[in-house]
Amino acid sequence: MRDRTRPLSLVTLASLTALLALLLVASPLDAGDKIILESGGRYEGEILKETPDYVKIKTPAGVYTVYRDDIAKIVRGGDIWSELSSRKRRLKKSDTTGWYELGIWCQEQELWPEAIDCFHQVLQKDPDHDAARAELGYRKYHGKWVTDEQYYLERGWVIHEGDWVSPEDKEKLDQGLVQREDGSWGAPEKDSGGSGRRPTPKVATGPKKTAGGGAEPAPRRRPPNPFGRGFGGGGARPPAKAPTPEERKANLARLKASGSWKVGHSSKYYDLYSNGPEAEVKKLGKTMDEMCEEFKKIFAHKEEITQPFPIHLYASQQEFMSRTGRGQGVGGYYDGRKIVAFHGTLGGLTTESVLFHEGTHQFQGLVMGRNMWRAKIWFIEGLAVFFEASEFGKGKVRTGVIPKSRLANLKRAINSGTYVPLSQLLEMQQAQFGALHYAHAWGLIYFLVNGTKGGKERFKEYFFRQRDGDPNPSKSFEELFNKPIDVIEKHWKEYIKNLKP
Repeated sequence: MRDRTRPLSLVTLASLTALLALLLVASPLDAGDKIILESGGRYEGEILKETPDYVKIKTPAGVYTVYRDDIAKIVRGGDIWSELSSRKRRLKKSDTTGWYELGIWCQEQELWPEAIDCFHQVLQKDPDHDAARAELGYRKYHGKWVTDEQYYLERGWVIHEGDWVSPEDKEKLDQGLVQREDGSWGAPEKDSGGSGRRPTPKVATGPKKTAGGGAEPAPRRRPPNPFGRGFGGGGARPPAKAPTPEERKANLARLKASGSWKVGHSSKYYDLYSNGPEAEVKKLGKTMDEMCEEFKKIFAHKEEITQPFPIHLYASQQEFMSRTGRGQGVGGYYDGRKIVAFHGTLGGLTTESVLFHEGTHQFQGLVMGRNMWRAKIWFIEGLAVFFEASEFGKGKVRTGVIPKSRLANLKRAINSGTYVPLSQLLEMQQAQFGALHYAHAWGLIYFLVNGTKGGKERFKEYFFRQRDGDPNPSKSFEELFNKPIDVIEKHWKEYIKNLKP
């Protein structure tokens, strides 16, 4: 429960009543955003920021912070994508301050890939822009900007269960020791439930000199890896005995009731919980079963799937945002266990395409387990976009469909010379992976599978290596495709230029 003695903003009952009366009668922002309160009142204006706990709105009377448990409904007057386009049009390419501020605005709207694109735009004009570099996860080491991965590798650190740790700490962890809050090490306390913590690298709270020379970046506003450490704490789910039909039915009913869902539906591989139309839920379940069969064939997964994949579907985007605290730019997500989305469309993506995309991540988590986070982001997201564009018809899923908007964006980047070189794409970390890079990643996978001799089999082998925890994905890429990266890039660009949807 929140502490109401220290709210982010305070208004007296009298002033709030007067304000609400003003907004209800004479607000000039009829086309703006509206926050409808449980008490019956409302705020009208422009929503500036949203978090899982509160919403900040600018009204004619000032800026107010409204807690989510006081909100009955949010009605949005504008389209976030139109607003983003409008803000971009007002900026010159040379306006590094404007592009940086737009990136921060995108982050506040949870437009994470678009925010990354804005920070990349800043670096095109000012490669040493400290704040943009920090947002993209770079650090300065020996006078050179490097990624987190490069930074810790240069220092000799290693990964332990998803965290970078020093060799000395790794040795202690391997001995079964835990680090206490005071920094000391010791055996886990019997009654602590293993509550000791792993040592994790600390992000600097402000620029400061490091042993390597240069400054640590400022605090980052970017979100954590959406797949988390080990993907929801466990990576691939451990083998479990398949529930009987009766057990599965009882579990579905229990979770439906506990989540206050209107619909609970079990398909072959999925358990869907929804507040949308039951007929649509059943259709989506059938579609996802067919997609799962494709996943099994393409990922060569021969083991029995003993536990159903959970999917949560809200009735609308409004309900999705209200219940999850996610922003306008989020169409759905995979949290390491379940897919969460809504009935409807967003930015050209349908519920079906969102489920295909996030379902790819869900299946990747099953077959790759903890090795999923070791794989390069272009590989993880490129596959998701590859399946996202699939089409369902006549009871079957057709994969390998070319996504028109992704292809158009990639062609535009190649023709204008603003594309990302493949040598950079292959090494990118999530913090640098923006909206345009999704198109790059899809385009590279599509080219390798369809535009190179023996490419499909080579790509399958590359997948198997990533599944098994490949310690050097870039080296494997070079070995399997057996061409210098600049030669591959040349053929890739020509292939994409001539590709038609």
